[in-house]
Amino acid sequence: MIEYISIMALPMMIFVIVVTGIIEKKDVLALFTEGVIDGLKVIYKIFPHILAIMVAVSLFKDTGAMDIVFKPFNGILSKFNIPKEIVTLSILRPISGGAANSVVMDIFSEYGPDSIQGKIASILMGGTETTFYVITILFGAVGIKKIRGTLAAALIADFVAIALSIYIVLNGYI
Repeated sequence: MIEYISIMALPMMIFVIVVTGIIEKKDVLALFTEGVIDGLKVIYKIFPHILAIMVAVSLFKDTGAMDIVFKPFNGILSKFNIPKEIVTLSILRPISGGAANSVVMDIFSEYGPDSIQGKIASILMGGTETTFYVITILFGAVGIKKIRGTLAAALIADFVAIALSIYIVLNGYI
């Protein structure tokens, strides 16, 4: 029954929209094409931001700069039993969801989803946001330039979520 409902959801939604348009005597096709044009304008506005952040993350990962940045933290990480893969994920998650998903898949394939690394990664992915990506896309699309307060609040929330995900797993709550 649920499978049938999920299969029929989109066709029924389209049917309801068309029937509502006909009842209200509106040109459904014209409204649809206007919506498509508006959507393309938004894509045109945000595409440079998306491309720039994707290229920057790829360069950071592929050039080995990430390994150089994390090297000084190895002593602190081992003292607190924090897996170094989690630090990589913690740095990438606020920047790019795709890069963070890639790291999580690597963690799952190497250690397994039920490992300490896998559990921390799972909680971290659910508790954090792609802060820089969202701010770049949303604020860039509407032209907001003053982001300091939003950025600070979002990064504090990400830090708390990262710290709590590590604490919860390392102390055996999950």
